Order: sequence, then structure tokens, then C-alpha cells
Amino acid sequence: MKIYAIATGAAVALALVVAPSASAAVKEGAACKKAGQSSTVSGRKFTCVKKGSKLVWNKGVVIKSAPTASATAAASAAPMASATPMATKSAEPTKSAEPTKSAAPASTGYTMERVKANGTTSSCWAVISGNVYDLTKWIGSHPGGSGAIASLCGTDGTSEFNSMHRNQNKPEARLAGYLLGPLAK
Repeated sequence: MKIYAIATGAAVALALVVAPSASAAVKEGAACKKAGQSSTVSGRKFTCVKKGSKLVWNKGVVIKSAPTASATAAASAAPMASATPMATKSAEPTKSAEPTKSAAPASTGYTMERVKANGTTSSCWAVISGNVYDLTKWIGSHPGGSGAIASLCGTDGTSEFNSMHRNQNKPEARLAGYLLGPLAK
């Protein structure tokens, strides 16, 4: 009887530990486990960020279907090149390679154009050391004042950040909580 009670108790404890994490919905403001972690749900990529003393999912970024279009373009370019290898073989690969190169960075990261478009205090993105960060929620909380962050909105703030915080763990750890992803080259 004791073994049955212990087994039942262990099963209930395991269910309580596993069930909340398995059923936790990834949505803006919901709790998450690790800063910088990302999850894709319904065509949106959410990133776990630190808000105050809590870890929560950010508002998410819409994922474009550019990889599918690039794969389709590359697949359709190959049959054209093989159908007429003599006349268009040298011209076709150059044309098909150009769109693939320009489409790939936009789908794999954030462009400087997108960072500049988010250059206001209501949507403040900045590039620091090759990564894009959404600093909007940090503007009012920065110990050095809101102007220190507002001046970085829509820019590459690497030199400003490094001049104030180089080799300081706390600012770098705080910054990691606002990571969106790498800047596309």
C-alpha cells in the first residue's frame, strides 16, 4: 500500500511539474524560462526578454514567407538552365543568383532599413555589436535617463554602448533580454 501511495504521489508531482511548461502559451507578456530563447507560433517569432524582474515573451515579429519564394525561384531557375544549356546557361545563373542573395538576408535577420524604420521612442530598435535589440521598454528604466536610450533608436549604437559599458556584465546581461536577432549583412 505504501508503494502505491508513493507511486501516486510521484506521478502527481511529475504531472504538476511537466504540465505547466507543456501547456504554457507563447504570447506577448506570457512568462518564459530563458532570456534570448525564441519560439515561432502562428507565423510570428517571439523572443524571451527580461521585463523588470520577470522573463516574458516580447510582441513577436511576423515571419515573411520569403524562404519559400526563394526556394521556388531557385527551383524554377534550374530547369530553365538545363532546358537550354548552350544559349542561356551563362546568363540565367547570374539572374537567379541576384534575387536569391538579396532575399536571403531579409529572411534570416534584421536589416538596417528595418532598424531605421523603428527609430522612435514608441518603437526603439538599435544595433549593438551586430545584433538588433528592441529597447522600447528599457527607455524609461535606464539608470542614465531615457535620453541615453532614445539617442540609440534606429541607429548602430555599438560605439556608444561600448564607450559606456565595455566589459561590464550587468549592462550586457540586461541588453541580452531585449535581443531580436542578428543584423543581416
